[in-house]
This record gives sequence, C-alpha cells and structure tokens, in this order.
Amino acid sequence: MKKLIAWIMDTAKWLFDSKDWKMLLRSIPASVVALFTVCTVTMNLAANKIVWSGLKIGENNFISITGGLFLSWAVFLIMDMVTKTFGGKAAIKLNLFGALINAIAVIFLGIIASIPSDFPFPGASTSFDTVFGFTGTGVQPWQILISSTTAYILSGIVNALVNVCIGKLFVKNPDGKAAFITRSYISTMIGQFVDNFVFTAMAFSLFAHYYGILTVVGMAMVGALVELFCEIIFSPIAYRKCRKWQKEGVGCEYFEYCKKMEISRDPSRFEYGAESI
Repeated sequence: MKKLIAWIMDTAKWLFDSKDWKMLLRSIPASVVALFTVCTVTMNLAANKIVWSGLKIGENNFISITGGLFLSWAVFLIMDMVTKTFGGKAAIKLNLFGALINAIAVIFLGIIASIPSDFPFPGASTSFDTVFGFTGTGVQPWQILISSTTAYILSGIVNALVNVCIGKLFVKNPDGKAAFITRSYISTMIGQFVDNFVFTAMAFSLFAHYYGILTVVGMAMVGALVELFCEIIFSPIAYRKCRKWQKEGVGCEYFEYCKKMEISRDPSRFEYGAESI
C-alpha cells in the first residue's frame, strides 16, 4: 500500500509539474506542436464520418473506415519522434495536451453551433451544423469527443510505454535507425489498434449502436494496418529529423531539468553528445 501511495504521489507530482510542462512545450519545435494539435483536432472531427464500408460477413460490415484514419498515423508518428527525443513521459504529456486542445475546439464549435443565424444567407446555421456534425442525427460531436478523447489518451499512453519498453532491448545501439524503426512500427501497430478499437466501440457501438463486436475488431485491425503502412513510408524522414534535433541539441534545457527531477534516466531518449550513427 505504501508503494502504491508513493507511486500515485510521484505520478501526480510529474503530471502537475508546471515547470516541466512549460519547458517541454517550449523545447519541442513549435512547428511540430502546431502540426500535432492541428492533426489531432482535424482527425477527431473527421472521425465523425464513415467514408467507406465493405467486406460484409452476414449482415454486418466487417470493415469500415472513418475520415480520421487519414491523419491518425501522423499523430502517432509525431509521438514516436517525441518519445525518441524527449522520452516516453514527454510523449504522454504531449498526448494529454492534444486531448485538451481537441476538447476546447469541440466545445467552442458546439457553442457556435448553438447560436441560430440566418446570415449571410437563410440556413447558414444548418450548413455550419452539417459540416461539423451538429445535426441532431447520427453520432454527435460530444459523443465523438468522449470516444476520441478516451481512445486518444489510452492509445497514446500505450504507444509511449511500448515504444520505451522495446527501446530497452537495443542495448548496443539504442539510437540507431533499426531501433527507431522497430520501436515505431510495433508501438504504432499496438497503439493504433487500441485507438481504433476503443473509439469504434464507444462511438459506433455504445453510443450509436451501428456495429457489433466483429465489426469493431475488423475496423481496429484494418485501421492499424493502414496506419502502419503510412508510418513505414514516413518513418525514415522522422528518424532523420530526430537525428538533426540531436545534433543541434534541441531541448537541452529540458533534459538538464529532467536529470535533476528523475529518479533514473529515461532510456528511450537519445544520448546527447553521441556521435552520429
């Protein structure tokens, strides 16, 4: 019990460490944070639309694809880059930051949708509501918000933890390309499956009652494979970017702070000052 209480207190201290948050968000390149948040918000809004359904088993669609699939791989790839450069805890914090921004965006759009307007033309409000899903039919944005946020946070944590655990296996060359690719591919596959499964189960089975468990599993599997394929294409670019950050010493101020606060060094990070591989 004492160990559990100590773990909870340490986790709370890490989670609510305002200086750590400030330094982390300041250390990650602004363009990366901006791309991450834009992809997160757009992905979750696009997830409201099913763009394709097929491969029926009996009366059920075994495979369906939502619009969010086209961007979710980018979100996970960025988290893999952050995990490699700044550590698993940093990636989890970025994940929580993205969830917060997504919630603010949906709440803001919901408030705007609740205001009736006939300008600049009659029915303007209806057009806005239709674009963002506030139509009163189908899966509602607040349901998508709950489903996507739950799936997003869980899968982000799983992705970061799996990435870190696999990284520990590469003792001789933890900063090499093989280590990065292996960590990214496996963690993305598992994380994306969790993300797709939880989101589909909540949004289209729990809330909307569209799909049964077979379809939910099928969508999760196919989605994870498609997203893994996208990551395979772009991960070499991501690795080169991480190496560039390493050479340029991106985030050194944050790392110095982590050394003072951490009980032990996060083994998932690059060893700064190491020669290029």
